Amino acid sequence: MATKKVSIKNNNHTSAFKFLLAGTPVNIDISTPTGELGRFRTTFIGYLPQQFILIQSPESTKLGKHEQYIVKNVPITVRGLVEGHEASVIAFQTTLKQTLSTPTKILVLNFPDTMVIHNLRSTKRVLTELACTVSTNGQEYEAVMTDVSLSGCHINIAKGGADSITEDTLVTAKFCDNDADEPTLTLSCKVCNLKPFQQGVEFGVEFAAEQDPTIESIIRLALLSEK
Repeated sequence: MATKKVSIKNNNHTSAFKFLLAGTPVNIDISTPTGELGRFRTTFIGYLPQQFILIQSPESTKLGKHEQYIVKNVPITVRGLVEGHEASVIAFQTTLKQTLSTPTKILVLNFPDTMVIHNLRSTKRVLTELACTVSTNGQEYEAVMTDVSLSGCHINIAKGGADSITEDTLVTAKFCDNDADEPTLTLSCKVCNLKPFQQGVEFGVEFAAEQDPTIESIIRLALLSEK
């Protein structure tokens, strides 16, 4: 199954958590009372089954105004990449139990009841809003990828592109995970359909062959940034 919801009560967490190793990078989402979302990269430390989960708190300089909202019972969404026979992303929602200040600042989260597991290699399509750069014929545009699958994706350019991007145009899409020390991911694509709108254009692309590792990395980014 591409995506499944798993109950992790009564020790059913084992198969999901066993590959989320101490030191694994995770993303956490924290919302303000007005609904403003903050997303931060941090590190999974460990857990005690059915009791709590330990995650390193992001640095104050990165948290900014969201730091004041890290209080008991604040909702927090956690997403992380797990490695098994097939790479997957797990996600779960929980609340803050308490914070610790030594030996480093740690978020103690309540143990969740359920989690969602996305299998990267069998995920059919992921809805997202992943920033990217599209280039063709020497021109470059800031864009947003609105969904992605193993075979292609849809891209929205808010300004420009209507004159230079047509069906069967070959384009290069570049993605960068700004919160990680990882190289830019680059994909070669062919435009399959397009629709000009206002000052920009939206279109679907088909990925060129032999790019599976890069495509899987981009699906991982899309899942980790899922809203």
